[in-house]
Amino acid sequence: METTVANKELNYLKALFFLFGFLVMSWLPRFPEVKANLGLSNGAFGSLMSVSAIGAVISLFTVGQLVHIFGTKLILRVAAVFMTGSLILLTNTHSPLVFLICNLAQGAAISAFHVSINAQGFNFQDRTKRHVVTLLSGFWSSGALITAIISGLFVDRISLSWHVCSLALVVLTLMLFMVTAIGENLLKPNKNVETEYRTSDLFKGLKIDGVISGALFCAGLLEFSVGDWSAIYLKEDIGIKGGFNALPYILFTFAMIIGRLSVHRLFGKYQIRFLVKVGSIFSGVSFLSGLIIIRIIGVGNKPLALVILSVCFLMARLGSSFLAPSVMNAANSRSDSPSSFVVAQLALINNLTVFLMRLVIAWTAQAFSLSIALLIPVFFVLSVPFFAKAFKNV
Repeated sequence: METTVANKELNYLKALFFLFGFLVMSWLPRFPEVKANLGLSNGAFGSLMSVSAIGAVISLFTVGQLVHIFGTKLILRVAAVFMTGSLILLTNTHSPLVFLICNLAQGAAISAFHVSINAQGFNFQDRTKRHVVTLLSGFWSSGALITAIISGLFVDRISLSWHVCSLALVVLTLMLFMVTAIGENLLKPNKNVETEYRTSDLFKGLKIDGVISGALFCAGLLEFSVGDWSAIYLKEDIGIKGGFNALPYILFTFAMIIGRLSVHRLFGKYQIRFLVKVGSIFSGVSFLSGLIIIRIIGVGNKPLALVILSVCFLMARLGSSFLAPSVMNAANSRSDSPSSFVVAQLALINNLTVFLMRLVIAWTAQAFSLSIALLIPVFFVLSVPFFAKAFKNV
């Protein structure tokens, strides 16, 4: 009976992770249209996009404590509503100021939902002794993949506004249903004064977890960069129009799913430290190869360029697919704090560093080209082996 209840809860968690990825990644393949609506340069658009990290940081100062005080049910519901509302406004506005404000709200809501849903995942893992964190990340990636395919098909066929508005409202309804369905198994408000945590606790252990934070940043920057710039790079630098410019990103996301859902088969055969080193090097070299080959052969043969980039993006993500979830799992196993605080602390540091690096990438693209700017995340993913000691006892 307990197994049946646990499986039912896990299925609802899988659905929530899937819907989370489906919602927040739905507009990425349509960034060229969003950028055109705002009439901005690469540097200005990238700067506005990076502002979401500020919203995330503001949220992270309190969300770990709020989850601990109020439980995950309330935070998940409020975050879902704000994610939906801000996304609708982001894809309908022509005002950079409105876009900036909504992007702040979007970043804060995503962080709140991210901390809450991952805290719930760690709670399920601790209660059932089943390793599910990487699996749940795979379902998030599945949602991101499906929404990328849909977005690619909708380009030049269905308006950006109609696409995102209808999708967001349907997903919000389903999310609220899933949260209600999990019910009593959701993390409950903390009532033990002795285990009360404050916002200041977020900063405790930052020095100890410096290696973990560095590993997460280096492992995740490539994902952020591809999400921000792949469609724009394919359209403006390579000259590939329509939904085809979303193909490399779709394959990038597909590889993330394959990697996260299957990597557990290697955990019994190889040490996680070895897998992290091999995966990060394979990822960086694959992505770098694509950029170099395109630079050499040029963009005259657009179908060939599309094939090369699609293959290289796929291989790059396959190598790095499991890195970020593995870092989070290592961080949770090393900490005595509640999982909501572990996730919030990691996300706080990561958002601050990613915010700065997003600005660097945006203005490098403005000053030189996107192909040059995309070399930056390659350098960082190749640096992941220097942080492999974070997985020593995992």
